[in-house]
Amino acid sequence: LAVNLFGFLTAFATFLFIAQYLQSVLGMSPLRAGLWGLPAALAFIAGSTVTPAIVRRYAPSRVIAGGMFVSAVGFVILSQAGGASSTLATLVLGQIVFSLGLTPVAALTTDIILGSAPPERAGGASALSETSAELGGALGIALMGSIVTAVYRGGFNGATAKGIPADALEAASSTIGAAVTAAGELPNAHGFYLIEMSRLAFADAFGVAAWISAFIAIAVALLATRIPPVVATAPPPQSS
Repeated sequence: LAVNLFGFLTAFATFLFIAQYLQSVLGMSPLRAGLWGLPAALAFIAGSTVTPAIVRRYAPSRVIAGGMFVSAVGFVILSQAGGASSTLATLVLGQIVFSLGLTPVAALTTDIILGSAPPERAGGASALSETSAELGGALGIALMGSIVTAVYRGGFNGATAKGIPADALEAASSTIGAAVTAAGELPNAHGFYLIEMSRLAFADAFGVAAWISAFIAIAVALLATRIPPVVATAPPPQSS
């Protein structure tokens, strides 16, 4: 359950921040940003196809741990997006790698949780599995979102250059969406400078979140090694 919770904690938050990065930093439309998320979805499909074959040769705990280490590599790649010359390529590659790594968590933890419960408690075990995933996603958005917001606002500390009014800077420091709105109300040069400042601040915050996700993924990988190597699979319910 803990592996499931913390695995989804990193996934939900990262997908949210990538969508914001594509639209607010790279200036993509929602449709185009969504299309650039397809490689990650295809990586999940490919990983789900390959995982059963891998788990026949290796214990589920080792497969999950290995997948989380792969996810950590993906998060490290994403952390370089802010300073990379080919930012879009870095984002797409990072998405693919961490999505492939997260596949064993999504594919195996539910089976392990259900297999650990007696047949008469399979419904409760399934509910716990689903709840842990949803709780992890909610916590990820709340905690990582708070960290990203704090780092983003820190990028505006002491920023009074280029003659930008203080109220515009204050509004822009709340969210990158507010920065776009504030920039639209300023003269072209000032608006362009404010947009660039907000994009750099969000890129830095995104990088911090990616590094934190990488460390969490490594911790989850170590935690996964404590899953018992042999887990009995609960039999399917009898049809009435």
